[in-house]
Amino acid sequence: MKGIALLADNHTGISFKLAGLRNIFSVEDPKQAEEQLLSLMEKKDLRIILVTEHIMSQIQILDKIGDNSPLIIPIPNLKGQNVLKTDFIAELIKRKTGIEVKF
Repeated sequence: MKGIALLADNHTGISFKLAGLRNIFSVEDPKQAEEQLLSLMEKKDLRIILVTEHIMSQIQILDKIGDNSPLIIPIPNLKGQNVLKTDFIAELIKRKTGIEVKF
């Protein structure tokens, strides 16, 4: 799983580590999360970055996603699903294509 990384809280990270994922980055605050995510987006060997919804709701990253960036996928943390302020995927589609998607 070299092409996959996880950005999450410590407890969620431990669960993924037990499942066999090796590229796990635990963060404590929004500033640290944004810095770590930007760093991960620059790595050429990463194709997918899993980020907990809680972290995604605290950072502003859409403007920094380029055409060659890894796919960023929001996932629930161990406490369950979190309602994002904006639907990250729908907003990304709108920015890239100009098409508004409603779920």
